[in-house]
Formats: sequence, C-alpha cells, structure tokens
Amino acid sequence: MRAALAPIVALGVTLAVAAPDLRADYSPDALAPVPVQDLHYGDTLFYFFQDDYFEAIVRAEAYTAQGHMRPHAADAELLLGGLYLSFGQHTRAASIFRRLLDDPATPPAVRDRAWFHLGKVMYARGYYDESGDALRSAGDGLPVAMAAERKLLLAQGLMYRGRYDEAVAELEGWSGPEDWQAYGRFNLGVALVRAGRVPQGLALLDAAGRLEATTEELKSLRDKANVALGYAYLQAGEPASARIALERVRLTGPQSSKALLGAGWADAAEQKYADSLAPWSELRGRNLLDAAVQESYLAVPYAYARLSADRQAAEYYESAVVAYDQETRRLDESIEAIRSGRMLEAVLASDRGDHQGWFWQLATLPDAPESRYLYHLLAGNEFQEALKHYRALDFLGGNLAHWSENLDVFAAMVEARSQAFDQRVPAAAERLLQVDIEAMDVRRDSLHARLDGALDAGDWSALASGEELRMLGLIEGVEADLAATPEDPNLDDARDKARLARGVLNWRLQSDGRERAWRTGRSLRELDAQLFDTRTRYRAVTEAMAAVPERNEEFTARIASLQPRLEDLGQRVAAARLRQGEYLASLAVRELEAQKARLAEYSVQAGYALAALYDRATAATAAPAGGVSP
Repeated sequence: MRAALAPIVALGVTLAVAAPDLRADYSPDALAPVPVQDLHYGDTLFYFFQDDYFEAIVRAEAYTAQGHMRPHAADAELLLGGLYLSFGQHTRAASIFRRLLDDPATPPAVRDRAWFHLGKVMYARGYYDESGDALRSAGDGLPVAMAAERKLLLAQGLMYRGRYDEAVAELEGWSGPEDWQAYGRFNLGVALVRAGRVPQGLALLDAAGRLEATTEELKSLRDKANVALGYAYLQAGEPASARIALERVRLTGPQSSKALLGAGWADAAEQKYADSLAPWSELRGRNLLDAAVQESYLAVPYAYARLSADRQAAEYYESAVVAYDQETRRLDESIEAIRSGRMLEAVLASDRGDHQGWFWQLATLPDAPESRYLYHLLAGNEFQEALKHYRALDFLGGNLAHWSENLDVFAAMVEARSQAFDQRVPAAAERLLQVDIEAMDVRRDSLHARLDGALDAGDWSALASGEELRMLGLIEGVEADLAATPEDPNLDDARDKARLARGVLNWRLQSDGRERAWRTGRSLRELDAQLFDTRTRYRAVTEAMAAVPERNEEFTARIASLQPRLEDLGQRVAAARLRQGEYLASLAVRELEAQKARLAEYSVQAGYALAALYDRATAATAAPAGGVSP
C-alpha cells in the first residue's frame, strides 16, 4: 500500500502550481481612447469588440491592402497583432509586434502591454521559453496588476520546466497587490520545496494554508496550499503535522478528495487505522473517476485488515475488484467512442457559443457515456489547447465551405448583371444619341454673348421680360402709326401718351437693369454647372457602357480562380482537422489507458490482498487440526 501512496503524494505537489485568471480586467490602467478617423478602422473595431476576431482579421487585412487604414496605420497594425494573438496565432502576432514595437516612436506603454499579452498567450499554450522571452521584453513600465502577473507567469513557466532555483530567484523579494502576494507566497513555497529548500518552503505553504480568504479564488488557493503542505509532511515522515494541514481543507472543495486520502494515510502512519476509516469511507462514496477515490477502494479494506476485521476487509476487496472491472469496461467503451470520432462530434455539437479567441473554454459537455471522463481531460492544459485548435479548424472549414457555396451565387449574380446590361444597352444608347451637348454649348455661349453685349451697350431692353417685350412692341406699333400722319393736331395727345408709356417702360428697365443682369448671370452660371454635370454624366455613362462588359469578365475570371483556391484550402483544413482530431483522440485514449492501467494495478493489489486474507483464514482454520495429529 505504501507503493500506492507515492504517486498520490507526487501528484499533490505537482498540481500545487496555481495560476491567476488570465483574463483579468485591467480597465483602471487602460490606454487613452483613440479617436476613430476612418470608417474602415471603426468597422474593424466593431467586430473586435463583438469578440468576432476572425471577421475583424479579415476586414483589417482587406482594408489595409486597399489602403483604407492610413489614418490609423500604426494602431491598425497593433490591433491586427492583437487579433492574431486573440485567435491563437502567436507566431504571426509576434512578427507584427517585433516589427512595430522595435520602432523607437512606439509609446513604451503600448510596447510593454503588447509583449505582456503575447507572453501570456504563449504561456497559456505551453510555450514557456517563448513566453519568458516575451514577458521579459515587456519591461518595467506595466500597471501594477500586470507587473504582478508578469512575475508569477515568469516563475510558473520556470517551474513547469523544472528550473526551481530560477523560479525562487524571480519570486524572492517580490511584492505586489495583496491578492497577488498570496499567489506569490504560494508559488514561492512550492518552488522552494521542489528546489530542496524544504523548511523554507513549508513555512510559506503553512502561511498560505492559514490565509484569511474572503473570495472563492483565495479559498481554493488556501486548499491547494494545505494539500501541498500535507503531502510534503507525509513525505517527510511527519504524519501529525500532515493531518493538521489536511484538516484545514474544505470538504466540498476541489481539493477535498486528495485531502481525505492524505488524512487517512496520516492516521494510518500512526497506526490509527480506526481513525483512518472515517476519511477513507467518506472518500469511497465519491465518484470512482477520481484517482484518490480509486485508491480509497484499497485503503478501506487495508485498514480493516490491519484491525484484524478480515471478513469486512475481504468484502471490501471483492467489491473493489468488481468496481474496477466495471469501470474498466466503461473505459473500453469510451475509448472505442473516442477512436470512432463520436466524442469530438458530440463536443462540437454541445458548443453553442459564438465566442472566438484563445481564452475560449468549453462551457457544457455532451450527454454521452464518455463525457464523464472529459472533466479530467479538460482539466489538462494540453487537451484544452488541442481542443481549441480543433475548434478553430472546424470553424475555418465551415467558413470555407460557406464561401465555396457563395461563389456559385456570385457567379449567378454576375451572369444576371451581364444579361440585364445587354438588355438595357440599346435603349440607353438610343437616348444618348438624342443628347446633343455640342448644340447646348453653342446655345449657352450665345446667351453669354448676348448678356455681355447688352451690358457693354447699355441696352437694358435685352433684359426685358416677355410681357415687357410685348408692351414694347405695342408702343413701337403705336408710334409707327402716329408717325404716318405727323401734321394731324388731333393726334398730339396720343403722341404724348406714347412717349410717356415708352419713358415709363425705359425707366423701369433701367432702374431694374443691374438686378436683372445679376439674376441673368446667375442663371447662366447655373446653366454652366448643369451642362458640366451633363457632360460628366454623359462621359460616365459612355465609359460604363464600354467598361461593364470588361468588369463582368474580370469578376467571372476572379470567381473561377477562387473556386480551386477554396477547394485546395478546404482540403488542407480538412486534413489538418483530421490530424488534430486524431491527436485529440490519442490524448484522450492515452489518459483513459493510463486510468485503465492504474485500475488494473489496483485490481491486482486487491486480488493479492484478498488471496492473502484467504490464506490467513485457511491457515487459522487448519492450525487446530495440525495440533492433534500424530
């Protein structure tokens, strides 16, 4: 049974590396807002803030290629780097950041934040070397919360690579916000223990285990510290101290199973087997998927055997063998489902969210027999990251299939456009033939000349209205008739009235002449503008009639060229998706095979222990008969 304890102890310390929420809110230290000077940049930002990173990337790339992002060139590049980073394309993002952030003109605050977020995503993906380089490039100008997280990420990356002394050097003497200090002390304690400086490490873990926690996050941290401390004491041969630490773990927390198992072993180490039955019996009633629960199926009969309760021990060993066999059969069924691809299909079918980006997490699990094992699989970073890749490839495959279908629609649209153009061109051409712009220009020039001549000669009658011209014609006719009989004294009164009428009309024309000249000039200027607009429209229509067929042919050629590209990309994505699915299946199968191997080992141990009990019972039964034999 001591052999079974060792891997659990190691597990307790290995899993003691805590990580804060990678999506912490840094809004108090946010950069100053940037005024949007271009609609295309604003369009990209709209999709970015909707968490539709793929659509934002497409728009940013397209608008940049078309030259629409010039007012925001640097901001657009940084945004594009952040978009690729959010979509998990850390290599592409790093190339953008290195190109831009090496520019001395880039503000230090922008540079530091960019490297910090790049390092954080690389850390989440398990690229600890690259993450360390990016985080160190961030400099010391980060806001307080980011600076604290940067130190912890650097230290945890070193711990994952087994470089505990370097992790200790990162965390010793470090200070930060109160909540981050708790994580810092906890991780420093783990690093010290793994570096061989056990007393110092245990002291820090003990302090973290006594933390006054007010939030669920800090309570979980406190439980992790007590579990790590308890198992460290068990390894050091101090079961009493281990029991004290493990009793501080909550019974309902995620660390409770390991704590119950360790508490039982602490009692057993002091030969308090009756006491050890309490935590182990509680643990035995939990889900058999948990490795600690699986071990409790052996620990309970072990305690009964040490208490000489052989019958109870035998019953529990027999039930353990049955439970292990049943769980092994369920594991075999789940492995078959995983290898057939049903697991991934069910996982994607249960993922109804539209959220994209590298901080996506699977919210719900499918209703399938193998789902009971996914909880443990999803707890591992390797499986989570591989699942994100698979989901992204599935999204890209669907996007390519959507565009491939749309190409047929676009081709039909171009064909319909061509047919409509062919139908309308004859009527449009006929109407254009009726438009004589040259004659309009000649008429316009004639009107300008008449106005200029009237102004030069002072001939205000040239600006008379139609009614005034009619009246002027009547006066001229009367004057002609009167001039035919110049000696008739009876017509003198008529002659005076005719002169008066002409004088009144001339006075009106002269007094309003300047205003009439201005209005006429304005009308001619409006005529100039309308003629210019007519000429422009005529040219545009003429050019369009000549260019539309060529443009339709270009669209047809582009659509025809895109189809094979889409097919090629679709095949490549499908192949990558298949490989990623196989990789995910291998991860899942490897985990389940490891569980099978552990169950097989426990089953063998139970079988040997049961056989030993039967042998002891047989020997005890045969002893009296042997005593009276001759």
